[in-house]
Amino acid sequence: MIGALVRMLPSGSAAWLLAAEVRLGLRGMAGKRGGGSKVALILISIVAVAGVVFGGLSLGFLASRWPVPITPLSALIVDAACVVLFTLMLSQAINLAVQALYERGDLDLLLSSPLKPRVVLTVRALSITVVASILYIALVTPFVITASVLGRPEWLSLFVILISLAMVATALGILLTMGLFALIGPRKTRVVAQVLAALVGGLMFVLSQLYNFTRHEEGHGSSGVSDFALSLTASPLLAPNGLLAWPVRAVTASPLPLLVIGGVGVVLLGAVIRLLGPRFAKDAAAAVGEKSTPARTRGADGAFANGLTRVMVRKELRLLARDPQLISQILLRIVYLIPLGIVLFRSADSGTGPTFGGAAIVFMAGQLAGSFAWIAISAEDSPDLLRSAPVDRGLADRAKLIAALIPTFILTGLAVGGFAFLAPVQAAIVLIGCVCAAACSGLIQIWRQKPAARKAFNQRQRGGSWLVNIAEMFVQAGWGGATALALAGLIWAIVPAVLATLITLSLYRSPKKRWES
Repeated sequence: MIGALVRMLPSGSAAWLLAAEVRLGLRGMAGKRGGGSKVALILISIVAVAGVVFGGLSLGFLASRWPVPITPLSALIVDAACVVLFTLMLSQAINLAVQALYERGDLDLLLSSPLKPRVVLTVRALSITVVASILYIALVTPFVITASVLGRPEWLSLFVILISLAMVATALGILLTMGLFALIGPRKTRVVAQVLAALVGGLMFVLSQLYNFTRHEEGHGSSGVSDFALSLTASPLLAPNGLLAWPVRAVTASPLPLLVIGGVGVVLLGAVIRLLGPRFAKDAAAAVGEKSTPARTRGADGAFANGLTRVMVRKELRLLARDPQLISQILLRIVYLIPLGIVLFRSADSGTGPTFGGAAIVFMAGQLAGSFAWIAISAEDSPDLLRSAPVDRGLADRAKLIAALIPTFILTGLAVGGFAFLAPVQAAIVLIGCVCAAACSGLIQIWRQKPAARKAFNQRQRGGSWLVNIAEMFVQAGWGGATALALAGLIWAIVPAVLATLITLSLYRSPKKRWES
């Protein structure tokens, strides 16, 4: 649909460029899939859309019967929802800003066109706003349309609120990205910005678990968070005429709050574009120049006499360390382990907490190994050169596997160390499960994944068949299940362990077939 719009608009116009930018942004979110992956993605999308439509229609019928009350509690709920949505949008806007401003590699062409730099920045900022908000707008559309048709048109104000939140998030994302560019340069900006975006997104996951963290042991529904929230309802700021009640009043289509909230997004985004327009052209030119200039090396690598395996492992570790998307994903998974650690600590005496926690650590080890191995093995930028090199192919594969397992075991060792603090004996079982899950995931990557462009990792793309990726997840889940059963003292732990091993071995391909494919 967007492609048809691009073809209809006059080529070279600002509207045409905006439609093209939105199409590129959405394509970056979805990624390019192979045939099998596309079929699975379509099926999943159909189920998801059906669920959203059915749920939206149901909620729309309910909302049409009862208006939103303007009370301190409803104001607090709407404020919290706005904070969560804004944080998620900010995380996405930072990533999109880095990609749109410095990573796409087409700014030199755009800036040499008749369009002014401020127009280019405006178009890219608006495209970031659209892409950052389109998912949430799509989720609420069935609900809003149903409620509006049935007599509650005030729910249309949700669109204004979401777009305003996306505008503010885009403005802050661009401001933060360009500020980092001025302070630390383009290369480090990509790493820091993507790590920051991952941490912001992970923070929301941690905050979503605060209720469980602060739940009283003797109560079933009482929590420190709920007690604190109830105490906030007494604040005059949440009163119907208070400042913090403006979002809920905007939801009810109160004119002044809705106008102010919508205007804040427009004014802030417009101010950022106006002030940073001249700076944007300079930064874009600097980014293009930086990209064409190779980074300085601190010194020559040691001679191959030190050992070919050591040299290749060092080279792969260096490539892993400079991949910002990989670093951000790994940090995000580490952040996800924080709630798990707190739950383990609180339920250490129950018996079930360590069991499920150990299984989760094992599954996470397999996931980490898969991510590291995919970059080291599948995203080789010069597979033809490596294939023609006078190097034993098995030795090269082992070096890549070792490079993938080293950071995996370092990060997993931290989690296992924390687990050992609560259950020293059971930690040995978890460690064995981590080694098995990581090794199997790495071997599957070696045997089955195909070389692809390194930038494909930024689009969450995996080479090879989607069935292989599903099999890898089953293997990781199998070792996690085996660990859980072993921690529970059940002999049935052998069954998922054997199944995971058999699935791994069934994916074996000889080095000759791998290198010829």
